[in-house]
Amino acid sequence: MALPLPSHFYPELGERPLTQIAERLLEVRYETLREMVSPYDDNYTRETAVFGRQRNALIDLVMALPDMDLVHAGMDVTFKIGSVPCRFFTDDPQSPQKSGFFRRNRVDSLFAIDDQQPEVWRFIVEPAFSDEEEDRVFFAGYNAFFEKVSEWEYQPSRTRLVAVESDVPPAVDIGPAAVELKEEDQGRDAGLDQADGK
Repeated sequence: MALPLPSHFYPELGERPLTQIAERLLEVRYETLREMVSPYDDNYTRETAVFGRQRNALIDLVMALPDMDLVHAGMDVTFKIGSVPCRFFTDDPQSPQKSGFFRRNRVDSLFAIDDQQPEVWRFIVEPAFSDEEEDRVFFAGYNAFFEKVSEWEYQPSRTRLVAVESDVPPAVDIGPAAVELKEEDQGRDAGLDQADGK
């Protein structure tokens, strides 16, 4: 069963701000992993650099956008989309394992009305497990019992159709393509015919 979208609970958690954050998280991840290919890099150095750069990029992005606020700039960076505090992690969105995933700092929780209401919100970057897959970003809300009650997924390969012009030009018949042999190919074919005794 599909969970309700975040905007069901808070209108400010619509497609635009969530996409802005998700795109920035993935852009920084891709740029960092592309740069860190020395023989001295491993998963630890790469993922540490990715986290640090994502954290700094989010701080810059949030400071530049009028509908977001930075409320805590520590390692557990927390920002608000409208009135909703959010954090980010690289983890498994179906079963988060990071030790601090559900831990809340003093500015990172809402007061839930009931167990169907999200109390904490997390952006979750899910790394791809193979070259055929791509990284994904989820935004999920969890209740006081650490149960997921809302989820949104950013799909970077989803194509968006945008109308560029309202007038579509009429189709033009260009006819069949003209196909003929080049002069050098004709000479070579004649030589092959003589060799075959034709």
